[in-house]
Amino acid sequence: MSAPSLKVVVAITSPFAFQTLINDTVVNACIQESLAFISNYGSQAHLAIAGSKEALSKISDISFEEIVCDPNDPHHLALGIQSAANAELVMIHDSQRALVKSAQFDRVCAALADNIDAVRPVSAFTETLKSVTADRFVSATVDRNSMARVSTPQLIRVSAIDCESTISTWFVPLLANAKVMTVAADPESARINSNNELKLLQNLLDLK
Repeated sequence: MSAPSLKVVVAITSPFAFQTLINDTVVNACIQESLAFISNYGSQAHLAIAGSKEALSKISDISFEEIVCDPNDPHHLALGIQSAANAELVMIHDSQRALVKSAQFDRVCAALADNIDAVRPVSAFTETLKSVTADRFVSATVDRNSMARVSTPQLIRVSAIDCESTISTWFVPLLANAKVMTVAADPESARINSNNELKLLQNLLDLK
């Protein structure tokens, strides 16, 4: 039996995607890893990139399906995926996670059993987290065991996407009865959120 059709979506979620990391942009590192996964998956998979028209215009030299939307808005991204080319599965990868490697893609894909609708990688939250009041008073320490760091890619059955909902802790809203699971995220799959984090990551890579 052939594998389900798959759309791998690189979501351009921040202008930092076009900053340089080593000899490439952050987003292009994500695209190349996505293409490597697609190559292994087979002809049933194709690449899409989601973002604003301006962001999509900066991507060249590769063939991809355009999804014009705000990828940071779950409802908007869901509608964009719904109106784009058909696929049974959608795998969404954040443009800010430049060091995610194929092993994490494979781990997520392998976890999508027949009774599962969505899979995403997570890792333990190890820092001390404090609850702060409106006047900046530290009121409590949050139990770190109740927290987790969410990474990407997220693999979702298109049939489990709720295009009517506007709120989600996933990239797109899921139906209320969707069955979800998590797999382990690699430590290097952290998100780049600022220029300082980009410089730190650059320095760490230079030391290798």
